[in-house]
Amino acid sequence: MSLECPEIYILANQMSKELTGKIIVNYEVQNSQQFQQKGFISANQVLNYMIGRKILLVTSRGNTIVVKLDNSWNIVLAPEYGGIISLHTSQTTLSKFHLKMDLQDVFLTINLTGMGCIQVVEDSFLKTVYLYNRDFSQILNPLEPSFTFECFIKQLDNKKQNIKAALVGKTAVIVGVSNSAFQDIIYRAKISPKRNTGMLTLEEKQGLYVAIVQLIKERLEAGGKSQFVDLYGKSGLYVAMMGSNKKDHFCSVCGCQIEKVSHGGGCVYFCSSCQK
Repeated sequence: MSLECPEIYILANQMSKELTGKIIVNYEVQNSQQFQQKGFISANQVLNYMIGRKILLVTSRGNTIVVKLDNSWNIVLAPEYGGIISLHTSQTTLSKFHLKMDLQDVFLTINLTGMGCIQVVEDSFLKTVYLYNRDFSQILNPLEPSFTFECFIKQLDNKKQNIKAALVGKTAVIVGVSNSAFQDIIYRAKISPKRNTGMLTLEEKQGLYVAIVQLIKERLEAGGKSQFVDLYGKSGLYVAMMGSNKKDHFCSVCGCQIEKVSHGGGCVYFCSSCQK
């Protein structure tokens, strides 16, 4: 279960509210050796630079959170493959974690359940962190006012490619969308996962844009998707319209059985009757 831009945005806002102005007095890592060897988590000698730093700001873009510290240091967090970030007022409520930060009167734990990122870096080295460089970029962010229909179709037209590659991954025209959101978006827009953006009509592009905006709005209002747990341990309420939860189910619109295909490095569920 990946965390996408709505869930990351929720977490960043909650972290900003709870952590801004607090000082990191200590940290602890558990079961992190493999992640550190792969470069997903900074080595302990680098994590040491967090100690004594004040949190100035918490921002997010795409799938990535940046915790701005004083003296030009940053913590880059991207728990994008189902990671969990939790706030605790007592150590008695701590669950398993890869990194725990002690912040005066509260504790923040981060648990990566797949690939992800916990990197401590100086300002001048931020762009060396792949996930930061990918998300804090010129690529369109569906949560920003600059995400207009005109800008969106201009980018689509510049990259004539499969619809999934256009929305998910390294060649995507937007940040923050993974396979979960992709399946809902194209189902809402009634577009087959096999389509190429170069063959979409203006009406279909409009439907795709509207589907992206609506999906993100609904996920934010619902507190994230149902598999997501926020900073306080509260689960999201958004139930996916399409995805693995629809295995062996039938389309709620036309009644046809939902199909599953291996596509773009993952599985995609869709209705071949509604999605053309």
